[in-house]
Order: sequence, then C-alpha cells, then structure tokens
Amino acid sequence: MSATAGGDLPGTSSSAKAQGQLGFVYVDPYDFSPLVAVIDLGGKTISDVEVSVKGKGKKGIDIDYPVSLTQLNTHNGIPVFGMYPDHLNEIEVSYKLKGKQVKETYKIRTNDIPHQHIDGQDRSQYEYEPVTVAKGFTDRFYLVDGQVITPNIRDKWDWHPTQNIIDTNGDVRWHLSADVIYDRPGGSMSFKQTRDGKLIFGQGLMFDQNPGFVPPYYAKYDFIGKPIFKRDLPRGYIGFSHEVTEMPNGNLLLRVGKQDYITADGLKVDTIRDHVIEVNTNGDVVKVWDFNKILDPLRDDVLLSLDMGAVCLNVDIDSAGKTMSAEELANEPYGDVAGVGTGRNWLHINSIGYDPEDDSIIISSRHQSAVIKIGRDDEVKWIIGTPAGWEGKFADKVLTPVDSKGRKLKCDEKACDGGFDWTWTQHTAWPVAERGTVTVFDNGDGRGLEQPVLPNMKYSRGVEYKVDMDKMTVQQTWEYGKERGYEWYSPITSITEYQPDHKTMFMASASAGLLEGDKAPEHWITEVDPKTNEVKVEIKVKTLMKHEPGYRSTVVHPESMFNQ
Repeated sequence: MSATAGGDLPGTSSSAKAQGQLGFVYVDPYDFSPLVAVIDLGGKTISDVEVSVKGKGKKGIDIDYPVSLTQLNTHNGIPVFGMYPDHLNEIEVSYKLKGKQVKETYKIRTNDIPHQHIDGQDRSQYEYEPVTVAKGFTDRFYLVDGQVITPNIRDKWDWHPTQNIIDTNGDVRWHLSADVIYDRPGGSMSFKQTRDGKLIFGQGLMFDQNPGFVPPYYAKYDFIGKPIFKRDLPRGYIGFSHEVTEMPNGNLLLRVGKQDYITADGLKVDTIRDHVIEVNTNGDVVKVWDFNKILDPLRDDVLLSLDMGAVCLNVDIDSAGKTMSAEELANEPYGDVAGVGTGRNWLHINSIGYDPEDDSIIISSRHQSAVIKIGRDDEVKWIIGTPAGWEGKFADKVLTPVDSKGRKLKCDEKACDGGFDWTWTQHTAWPVAERGTVTVFDNGDGRGLEQPVLPNMKYSRGVEYKVDMDKMTVQQTWEYGKERGYEWYSPITSITEYQPDHKTMFMASASAGLLEGDKAPEHWITEVDPKTNEVKVEIKVKTLMKHEPGYRSTVVHPESMFNQ
C-alpha cells in the first residue's frame, strides 16, 4: 500500500499536503490490484459521493459510479476503481461536506502491471484488440479470465492466474495481483460479479488431494480488494474448479469432487467433477448432489468421440485428433482422466445454473454433451442432448426437438433437420428467466458423435433453447458462431450469457486456435443483438504462449460495485 498526495509518486511522505479537503490517497490499499486506490476521509464526514475516473486521451472512456455511505464507512474513504497502469490518472469526485456541494480533482500515479516470471520466461500481459464497438456500447467493461498453462500437464493442474478488466478501447482498467490468490497450487476459476457488486471465485487443486496439500478455497472480495470471506472447501470435498454460483438467498453452489468415495464395487476413490454442493453464508453444506447416483457413470457415447488433445484443460498436443475406445475408457487409471465410471472424469460439470422458479439446478456436463435440470430431490427433470445412450428412466427425460410452431423435428442420434442441433462438449448453461430460455456455449468437439474428416471443419456457437416441461420439448430459438467457422472454434472453456441491460448475447470463445502449431490461441469477446446477430462489440484477446487457453470472460458493471 502506498500513500500519495499532490500528484507525486506513490510513497510520498505522510507529511505531504493532501490534494483536496480530504485525506491522503492510498494506492492499492489491500495489496490486491495496482489500479485501485482509496481517498482517505481524513476525519471528515461526507455524503452523496460520485466518482469519475477520467479516460486517457481524446477517446478515453470515463468510469462513473456512486459510492454509498456503507462503502465510505467500510473503506474509511472513497474507493477509486478503473485507473490506467503506469499513468497519472485524473479522478473527479463530488460529495457533500457540512451540507455544501464539493467538487475536486485528484491526480493519482499508478505503476505498470507487473510482468510474470514463469518457467524461466519474463512474460508481459495479454494484448486486447478492439474489432467492433457499436454506438451505445463504448461503456462496456469485461473481466477477462485467462490462465498461464504448461502444455501436456496431465494430472498437474497448477497454473498462474491472469485476470484483467478491460474497456472497449482494449485498455486495462483493473488487474488482479496474482499473488493475492495464488497462495496454493491449482487454478483460479469462475470469476464473476455478484448481485451486490462484489467478486467471487475459487482457487485450488482439481485432482487427487494428497496429505500435506493445502485444500482448495472459494472466496469473495470487493473490487478494491477488501476480503469478505476466503474459505477452504468443507472437509471431505476436493477438486474445486470451473464453477461457483451465487443463489438469490446468498448461498453458493460449488462444483467439487468427493474424497474417499466408496464405489458400488467397494473401491475407495476420489471422484472427479461429479458433485455439486450448496453452502450457506456460514460455509455449512446444506445440500449435496452426487451425480454418480443421479446419472449413469458408465454412459460412454460422447466420451468415445472426444478429441483427446484437449479434454478440459488437460492439453496434450501429442494426442490431438485421437479418440479412445470403450475398452481404453474403462481401463484408464483412476484420476483426472477421460474415462467411464466413478473415479474418472466421466461427467465433467463445468457450470451450475440455478432456477428459483422450481428450486432446481441446471448443469452443463461436457463429457456427456448434455445440459441437465435436476431438482432438490435429485430427480432429473429434463435433458438437452443427443438421445444416444440414455437408457431406462433417463430416456424419457431427453427433450424432443421441435420447430417454432411446436412440430416435432426429424432427428437421429447425430443430428436433426430444421436447423436444430444439440450442444456438444458445451460450456455454461444459464437459465434466462426474462426469456424463459437457457443459453449455452456449444464448443462443438465430437459434434455428431464423431471427429470430422478435417479438424478445420469444426465450429463453436452460442445457442439458446426454450424448454416446454409439460410437453417435454425443446426449441432452438437463437444461435451464433457457426458462420464464423474454425477461426472462432474453441475446443474447451468459453461462455454464453444473456445481458438484460442491452438485451444482447455475450460470448467468449476463449480457446480458439488452441491446438494450432506454434500460434498462441485467441480469446474472442463477442456481444451480439440476438434479433439480427449484428455484432455490437468484438475484442480479440491475444494470449502469449501456444496452447494457452483463456477460461471465461464476463461483463462487469462498475456502477454497482460500491453503491450497496
């Protein structure tokens, strides 16, 4: 933490004169981000605070937000979010002091974003190239969630986080210091803004947790860096990754594995990405969904068609384009490997949505190529996905595709007529209450239960479905990305999410070009009007090393960060 006054560099002596009527400026007060600060109250009592972090240059983008009395008291000052790195930033603040309106300008110098020294390399940050920014969308801000991953990391799961918030000029306006969260091995995932404007995420090991290893944690901070909580996973649960979801009551849904699980054959194993737990605000586990009991861990129809070069973040370049036989899947060692049966990566839940209408969760299962709704009673309500391999009671839960008039479409296990398609190895499945739909990022590996003749025939897409639970039908109401072809294809990771403020579909195709030679992958941020598919915003994120995917990106709203 550095104190600065009068526009001087951080570290100015405490005897220096403050800039305005308030106290000193403290840059990075919580050792969280070099691009935030707090303007100390200096013993004053103020109210009605508004902040404007001014854009750099003629086309710079201002960040404007109110600050509540609660946040003033919490930080004992005015939180400043959205400064540029290595820049003398101009911040305008207005407030009431002793009943009078005060307007002041503060000058705050920031340091550059630090380089990362990883695997003997001094690495800079991602590059952000705006491609399209439509009128009315310049005030968009995106949290870009990247990872620094070493290729061929089978069963390693240890990488450094790279999280920035950018504006539509491609300028970094917030950077999360890696050391804040990287205090134990593993990976950091599922960064998102909560309803009260804060930040949640998780960090830690994703595979077998041996004695002596620090357990994974899940956490909530504000964007200035004040920790709200940081909790280890409850005892007996391991392997956090991919998803932490906030429920309307403040409880959280976590995707985890179970330690020392006893299989039907009496074996003791650690399970892989096949449990969801609900924890309350005290960190107590109030509900467990064990998908080894809810679904069929031996269904291998999708697993037989997967490209083994990229199975989630197990990036193995030597296996690109290869598939596995049923015998191989059944005889893989236990652990974080694609295979059938409890103790292997047979399900791979990568997102958890919550539907308050019937108190159900909606999961995206990559290795079953299925979006599945399950009640609190553990009963499957419906399945969006190919009917192949769903037997017994599950066969009746597979939704029937229909057109816009409700007419049944002609389908087989691989495809349907009428422009409808299921999702294949998809990521994220979110219910959209105001549209009565579910949005999904359809990655597209193993599309049609097979690998194409040529790898460049693959494509990804954002897609939206409307479910009629009474008739057990599903209609595809929107898609985008098929026309982009292989350039936009992401074999793993990524997200599709409806944005109610602009009535747009936001997508991040986060691992495009992952398996392509020496080229670093590209992480496409794309926001479109679903009525026309007109691109409103597109930003190309250039990563730094080959075979290094992004995870997700998400829209963030500075105006809601400090007003509660």
